[in-house]
Amino acid sequence: MTESRYTLTGYFEFAPALDRKGTRVRRDGFTTEWWLIIRCAPDAGRYFRELFAAEHHRVRTLQEPLWGTHVSVIRGEKPPRLDQWAALAGQAVTLEYSHAPEETSGYVWLPVQCPAALDYRESLGLEREPAYPLHLTIGNCKHDG
Repeated sequence: MTESRYTLTGYFEFAPALDRKGTRVRRDGFTTEWWLIIRCAPDAGRYFRELFAAEHHRVRTLQEPLWGTHVSVIRGEKPPRLDQWAALAGQAVTLEYSHAPEETSGYVWLPVQCPAALDYRESLGLEREPAYPLHLTIGNCKHDG
């Protein structure tokens, strides 16, 4: 039996700001200049974090990620072909995801498939698959101690 998959719409956002002031320089000195995320609706993130808390009998809860619920498509990789950089800014894209949350180093995420995002990486001259497979970051539990 195959696992059920669901869809969600997000929007391409290039060089996402780290705060409301528009800061793009991170604490480590690097910037978000060559980042591309797919930002999803805040309600979707609240829903997934609520499910996580309920599944853990409210003993574990998640903080919202810095960029809200999102998929990181490009993480600091300057593309070889810049002529199409930011061509998809603000455009909607459909994600296919699994409701089976996974956790890595305190970050909780859902596996995602998004051929359009991978096609775009390729069109920029990047490897089709990013270093970390596409995933929908829904929160972190770093406050758990």
